[in-house]
Amino acid sequence: MEGNSVAYKLSPLWQRAIIGGSIWGALEITLGSVLHNLMVPMAAGTLLASLGVLTVSAISAPAIQRGFFWRAALICALLKSVSPSAVILPPMVGIALEGVLMELGLLILGTNVLGLLLGGGLALLSIPLFKAIRLYMIYGQGIVEFFNSLLIQLTGSDNVIVTNYLIYTLLIIYLSLGIISALIGYSLGKNNLPIAMNPIEITVFARVGNNLNFRTYLLLIIHIIVLVSYLAFASVLPTWFAILGGGLYSTLVLTYYERPRRMLLKPIFILPVLAFAFFIPLITTKLILVPMYGSYIFVRAIFVVVTLAAIGTELAKPSVSQLFSRGFLSPVYYASSMAFNALPIYLEAFEKSKFTASSMLKSIQGVINNSSWCGNRPIFIITGGLGEGKSTYLENLLEIFGKEKGLSFKGFIARGIGAPPLREGYNLWIIPDGTDLMLCRRIGTCGLPNKSFEFNDGVIGRLTTDLAAINADDILVIDEVGRMELYGEVWAGLIEHHLTKTKNVLILTVRRENLMHVVERWNLTDAYVFDINKVGVTDAANSIKNLVLSYHAASSRK
Repeated sequence: MEGNSVAYKLSPLWQRAIIGGSIWGALEITLGSVLHNLMVPMAAGTLLASLGVLTVSAISAPAIQRGFFWRAALICALLKSVSPSAVILPPMVGIALEGVLMELGLLILGTNVLGLLLGGGLALLSIPLFKAIRLYMIYGQGIVEFFNSLLIQLTGSDNVIVTNYLIYTLLIIYLSLGIISALIGYSLGKNNLPIAMNPIEITVFARVGNNLNFRTYLLLIIHIIVLVSYLAFASVLPTWFAILGGGLYSTLVLTYYERPRRMLLKPIFILPVLAFAFFIPLITTKLILVPMYGSYIFVRAIFVVVTLAAIGTELAKPSVSQLFSRGFLSPVYYASSMAFNALPIYLEAFEKSKFTASSMLKSIQGVINNSSWCGNRPIFIITGGLGEGKSTYLENLLEIFGKEKGLSFKGFIARGIGAPPLREGYNLWIIPDGTDLMLCRRIGTCGLPNKSFEFNDGVIGRLTTDLAAINADDILVIDEVGRMELYGEVWAGLIEHHLTKTKNVLILTVRRENLMHVVERWNLTDAYVFDINKVGVTDAANSIKNLVLSYHAASSRK
């Protein structure tokens, strides 16, 4: 994709939301597929929402924050777009709504346990309410008349008090279930899951298209307008016209979109809709009107489902997702990009789990305990300007790590000879044995490294060979990755070897003016960047330690 390279900062709150949303999304995809295949949609939504509330409550328990829950829910909703389910938009909206309602609980009772419990209850309360709204969208006023008739037949009365009692009972059950889920999650997180979060912003990179093309969003806009218009006016149009219009548009959608077409080919979906569509008018209208009214309900149901599927397909297109890379929506875009990297790890963890209550709780607990690492092999870049102290920062970092067990470093620090900007040369201080080797000496002042310095090819060759064969748990340190490496010389081969053939963690130092070029050269878009003028060395050390230990722990389980 053509466009400009950009760097964006993600706050610690967004980093926490990436973890919460990724775990929640993995649960939705794995367990959700099993439950929906068992044809228990209402139970599936209830159980998945309960586990989602439990998960984000556990992660937030050590430090409850406003803004975490809607962010995690939004990321989870976006991850839901890769679900094998044919209809993804309604579940995505439902998940996002759950996050907003959890925030409402904190807004009402404060950022404390009570606010968390109320938020969990409100989130579960959305399940029956959202289900009712969705049924009304699909079947229209007929579904209301059907349930009213059904209640009258079951209770022998059309007393409004009886109806209200049943509704209130259902809502209280869901409210209680949400409170219990939040309480279990809080207990797990507070007592057993001390999660170490990044205390600093991280930098993520991406390429953003130069211009927004209206034609890219045309189909999405058309589907939304048609859906809203049909839902608003179908009930007041002549029944035959609503059937004809809904049928024609559904046919067009099914012609161009595979996902809804695949869904309608499944008898377990189409037969219940067909039966229910003609069962409603049997209860609610005269027998002579059943064929026409039943056809309208059936066509309306198919129209709503396939149009929502088409909207979900359009939203999942990369060209459409670029819309979110600008302005106030940009954090969502970059955070979801990192979450998609982490998703396969969490999917693997849950796919191996047995779908029992105790097994799922243990899986969630284990995943959260090792959730500092978000997906790919961690790569760290220390950046700063010429002569600002990148190498000194790196030395201080290694001094802190010298007191830590379980972390092994191999590589070198480049020590300049003379004062910048025209240093006389560079020596290499070898990690960990501390020997000094001469890397290069100045032979000119033209400013181009390959013409300004004479390099010691013997040292470069020997170190490249030695450092290419380090142990899998060793962390490779390369100081001063710059223009020579961008030209494909000096340490370029060593970097490419480890990026393509090993899974070692890398720590690189790069001048600020070369940062974007290095990121583009080796596609380091998910690297963690520490600017020495903005991030203290102690904070950087804590972040690196947490991520590396989580990565090594995850790698050892494979």
